[in-house]
Amino acid sequence: MGYRSQVVLAIANELQPHFMAALSTCNEATVLVFNDSDEFDREYADGEAWLIRWDSIKWYDTFQEVATIEKFVAAANDDCFELGEDEGESSDYIKFVRVGENSDDIEHLGFGFDSVYSSTHINY
Repeated sequence: MGYRSQVVLAIANELQPHFMAALSTCNEATVLVFNDSDEFDREYADGEAWLIRWDSIKWYDTFQEVATIEKFVAAANDDCFELGEDEGESSDYIKFVRVGENSDDIEHLGFGFDSVYSSTHINY
């Protein structure tokens, strides 16, 4: 069955052209985002962002589509994208959260969207 994760990616409108450019380099990534996501909210944050969610996905960076999305997220997190003069840093316009099956396997990137976060619960 393989190791599975839950992944959420929120992208503000300001970064969407950069995201689309990244997806254009990998057809499989485009399919993963637009066809294979479990949720794609194009009106997230009062229409200011997209929110994409994948549940129980094999999120391996050895898969080209995952590597393409992770490369975009890393670039946004590292403030590599040029935005307007008054818009700040690209890391303020993205949030990536991945929670794996192991309790200590949690990844957070980006500083936008405080409403997107992981939480830990006790199940019994």
